[in-house]
Amino acid sequence: MENPQQKSELCTFLQKVKQLRGFGDMNSYSLVTEFRCLGNIPEYKIRTIIEDLSSPKTWDNGKLIFIETVLENILEN
Repeated sequence: MENPQQKSELCTFLQKVKQLRGFGDMNSYSLVTEFRCLGNIPEYKIRTIIEDLSSPKTWDNGKLIFIETVLENILEN
């Protein structure tokens, strides 16, 4: 995939992540799975995001880490 196309896809994807509403949002896990396929994301980052999104106490932190990781990938491309 070319960098401009991948960057565009990641920007669109970022909007989906920002729209997550909170703990229990069924789109959380599917977006993490989709993100895994979009780029070369280290497995430890994916695990951290999933773990944080899995608890009401850490969900907000998980969303922030998710957004930051997507932004890092946009900047790298």
